[in-house]
Amino acid sequence: MKKISVVIPTYNREDLLAYTLDSLVSQTLDKDQFEVIVVNDGGQDNTESVIERYKSELDLQYFWQPDKGFRAGKARNVGTMIADGKYIIYIDTGVLLSSITLEEHLKAHEKADTPITIVGYVYGFDVGTEELEALKPHLNSKDVDKTLMHLKKNGAYDIRHDQYKIMGEDLSKWPAPFDLFWTCHVSAERDELLKAGLFDESFNTWGGEDVDLGIRLFLNKNKYVMNKAICSLHWPHPKEVADSDEHSNSAAQRIHEKYNIWQTSFYNIDHREGGVPLNRIIKLHRPQENPAFKAFQFMDIG
Repeated sequence: MKKISVVIPTYNREDLLAYTLDSLVSQTLDKDQFEVIVVNDGGQDNTESVIERYKSELDLQYFWQPDKGFRAGKARNVGTMIADGKYIIYIDTGVLLSSITLEEHLKAHEKADTPITIVGYVYGFDVGTEELEALKPHLNSKDVDKTLMHLKKNGAYDIRHDQYKIMGEDLSKWPAPFDLFWTCHVSAERDELLKAGLFDESFNTWGGEDVDLGIRLFLNKNKYVMNKAICSLHWPHPKEVADSDEHSNSAAQRIHEKYNIWQTSFYNIDHREGGVPLNRIIKLHRPQENPAFKAFQFMDIG
């Protein structure tokens, strides 16, 4: 049995997939302790050829499913179901792991006395256009650690960095840590994912399916953890699926109706306009039991 299974959905991103696989080849964790599962969500590029190039360097499995629209949740479910690892790490195509990241994931899980869900720190996520142009000459897919040092030095932090500064890095003290369960880089025990029911495949537009699963892990008493040593970089590229307020609002409303827990009642249409995320909104409003806040429509996922 493997210790770790890395599950990667992909769609017409052969170059970015190669970058991601390069970072996995460079891991300090012994190759016999992890496997990589790539699930193609119906893409028609040369992804299969990329897979063939890396089969001699990684324990690598590849699956293709027909293109029936956005089905990243189903792709991750396929990978999880056939995985041999005790722990599942989800990363997106175009996310490159530091050389010690798999080793750090494993250490954190094995030393925990209760099931944990790890939120990876993702440098360069959602970097602005001007900043990106300045960083491009320093991006090197063959030396992720050096690139990460440059991103850190130049302030290309995880988009959630300010949340960590305000709320603290101990996610067990956050009221709604599941709001950070973004499958660009997270991990959990396979048994816990199966117990939670995996991804809801009825989410077929951008946004919602990852937080939805994150809530179920939270309700099943998984402890959320963030450690900046468990880090990666998000290689800049155009989004495969356009996000939108409409999709976010619809997913948030659906999630609240599905679970009806007090934390999800704070998904509301107003906090996006001020750039304030869910956990901060709860911190600001819940202690005061603000009557005006209670009157807001429950809409936005943040």
